[in-house]
Amino acid sequence: MKKRGNLLAIMLATSMVFAGCANDNNKEDDKNEPAVEESKYKETIETTDEKETTENKNSENNYDENTENVDKEDKKNDEKTADESSTEEGNVVLHRAYPATEGRSFPTIVVATSGDKIVDAFIDEYQFFDKNSEYKGVPNSDKEFGEGVKEGRILASKIDNEELYSDEMKEAGGEATLMDNYNAIIDYAKGKTIDELEDFISNNEDEEIIDALTGATFKSTPELLRYVVETAKDDMFTISGTAENPDDITLKYAIGAPHGEKSFGNAVVALEGDKIIAASIDEYQYLEAGKTKLDVKSDFAKSYAKDNIVLGSKLENDEAYSTLMKDKAKATKSIKENFEAIENFVAGKTINEVKDVIADAKPGEAIEAVSGATLVDTAGYLQLIVDAAEK
Repeated sequence: MKKRGNLLAIMLATSMVFAGCANDNNKEDDKNEPAVEESKYKETIETTDEKETTENKNSENNYDENTENVDKEDKKNDEKTADESSTEEGNVVLHRAYPATEGRSFPTIVVATSGDKIVDAFIDEYQFFDKNSEYKGVPNSDKEFGEGVKEGRILASKIDNEELYSDEMKEAGGEATLMDNYNAIIDYAKGKTIDELEDFISNNEDEEIIDALTGATFKSTPELLRYVVETAKDDMFTISGTAENPDDITLKYAIGAPHGEKSFGNAVVALEGDKIIAASIDEYQYLEAGKTKLDVKSDFAKSYAKDNIVLGSKLENDEAYSTLMKDKAKATKSIKENFEAIENFVAGKTINEVKDVIADAKPGEAIEAVSGATLVDTAGYLQLIVDAAEK
């Protein structure tokens, strides 16, 4: 009997404890239900399976550690990707542009920049001369390309005829050669920012600009300097590469006939030692209703064989020319895309490496190694780049 009494007393005390706990939990429920559910979950874990809790905790720690390692790895990959992207963009950019002019020549300008600084530049001008003169015409002048010129006229590069042109300038009272003048402009621009050059041009009269550029005497000097600045700001046709020291690059130039007899082209190549840092290529053809920044009423335009044609850059006429390629040859890439693929391929390669690719090319076929280029004359454009690099 005594034992039964004791048992009842114990049971009564236990039920009171449970009731007290229930009342406390109900009070907490009224305050913050989600927090209570979390508390109950933890209490159940601790009281029913302490071992499982420990395992879960270890697992959670492992997860946190693994997550942290993954995050670190992702961060490294992101940094690597950013570095690679920066490398791909390059620290040297070649800008090609064709400034608007009303003069007698067709200027072609390529400027190399690094950041906001000009590190080098190239200038040439194409002009019509008397066909019976000693001037050497651009490639294909004696072929179908030459049919776009008025009878008795020939298109020539001033640089390719530098000595003859300089002699004529001296006879007209000039004191400097053509290259003296071009180099004076380029040397003055090198190492300066675009802002510095724009301030100089805006704050000086033309005669003051000529006086400030040592070795320059041509009246066209201020205009050509403006063209250099305009080209450096123009991002329409650009290609980049990476140099060990951008200030050490040199620009080389060549003209040729990389594709057929209806056009001629040129290449400007940025070199550092024997390595091609970047290359810029374009071609020129007489096009009906073509786009050009040259004034159609300029002295230059007076030498066209027909009123409805212009000497057009294929880059500037990319859409129209590429449509012709698609219609006539079922081309799948635009001319601009092809030029860019070729330019990207040579960037970072030595001259001999490019020569090896040319040597393995099959006539009349695209080169598989030049990813993105579908032109059957891809080897011709590569050769034009090599010709420029070796000058």
